[in-house]
Amino acid sequence: MSFRSKVLDALDIKKDHVRVPVYQTFLNPSETSAAQTTTGDDPTAAGLKPYAVSRCINDQVIGPQNRKERLEVLGFVVGDDPGSNTLRGPLPDAMNRVLPSGGTPYSGIHYLGGVYDSTNRKLMKMRKSAITPPELDTLYAPGNGTTATVVNDHTHSDWPSTATEQAILLNDSPAADALYYHKTQIRFLLTGIDDVSAAGLDQASNHRGTVRMLVLRPRVPAVRTRIDGTTGDFKLNYDYLPDWHTELFYDRSKQLGGKLDPDSYPHTSQTGHSTHSATTPAANTTLAPQHVAQYPGANSLYSSAIVTYGLTKAANPDPEVEFDTTSPHYGHMKVTVGKDHQLTPTDLLMSKVNRQKYAVLHDQVFTLDSLHHGAAAQHIAQVTIPYNKKVKFSGRRPMESTPVDENGVATGATTAMEQLSTHTFDTPMNMASRPIILFLSYNQKISASVEGWTAISEC
Repeated sequence: MSFRSKVLDALDIKKDHVRVPVYQTFLNPSETSAAQTTTGDDPTAAGLKPYAVSRCINDQVIGPQNRKERLEVLGFVVGDDPGSNTLRGPLPDAMNRVLPSGGTPYSGIHYLGGVYDSTNRKLMKMRKSAITPPELDTLYAPGNGTTATVVNDHTHSDWPSTATEQAILLNDSPAADALYYHKTQIRFLLTGIDDVSAAGLDQASNHRGTVRMLVLRPRVPAVRTRIDGTTGDFKLNYDYLPDWHTELFYDRSKQLGGKLDPDSYPHTSQTGHSTHSATTPAANTTLAPQHVAQYPGANSLYSSAIVTYGLTKAANPDPEVEFDTTSPHYGHMKVTVGKDHQLTPTDLLMSKVNRQKYAVLHDQVFTLDSLHHGAAAQHIAQVTIPYNKKVKFSGRRPMESTPVDENGVATGATTAMEQLSTHTFDTPMNMASRPIILFLSYNQKISASVEGWTAISEC
């Protein structure tokens, strides 16, 4: 029993609680594309299945007879799809649960849910701002089958009914519409699903596949504020959010002159370093791609640079500083698009997490046996993600008004009204980042069955 529960019991205060389940079905590729063990073609998502399958993102030949090693990725982002984002963000490109009509490439990373459930009526009752469902209201009169359902008028007298009063309340007390989040508990049953008898698979290396499990949380940068003395406005300054594609890993044993960038040569192998004519560029000059082959040593200016990288891309070794004084990122290094790195599956499997950008909750390695049955053939991964905080919400949504003509066709923009509707804002305001569960599987495709929940109680 937690300290909070003990205090509430001692004061004889009873708080409702609920467990919001995570998703247990996920978009999966078709049976033929799910069996792909190379990065040649992107598998296409087919439909919902009660399991999730990894996807091969990296492979390379490591020996004679075209023997290969490969890296499979299976990931989950806690919560639902936050919507489209054109900027590079701290979360991976996870898959929504709705399959577009034209299909979509399978990424192997899924939204897990479990943060909030808008259809959970008990959760609705626990919200201070929500309309209490009639069946959970102690003042509810169900009727006798011949009369209409009756709900007392004063069922919801403890929350404002106008947007202005709600805004004043939330400004005075930001936690007025809050729930207490305890933890998210998830169990993964992982199974190796490669057919090691199939041609083209290396049975020796695939017998006991190594799997690395990472539970990460993007770090949110600190925000500094000052006040403009002329306008009285707050000026914010903060660093860019972590970039999943180029800032996930950081290992000082890897540099551009090594495996990260094949176009960047070590300084010791530069051509024309000491002597060059007026028509030949210096060795430390960045060239256009079409000139790299002509002057192979010229792109070595940053060959000794050690940069961050992700699963497929490395950061730009020469980042730009934001010098626009009106930008909230003034003085910080810009997030670069990066370029495809040349790291091998082994490099990525053993890479160190960039802890300046991502907090590590779990980092462990285990093996799976896809050839035999028994204890080594499956693995149950227990993941606990603690919150232990009040999570704030924004109350109820205002009603909306859309002008229409006599045919019901909209003639103007939709505007918010003063009266509040019965629908609530269900996006948490102060959950700074979403946890990410990532499985990196070496030389073995894996399948995961998932179950779990998030414990939430009334404040």
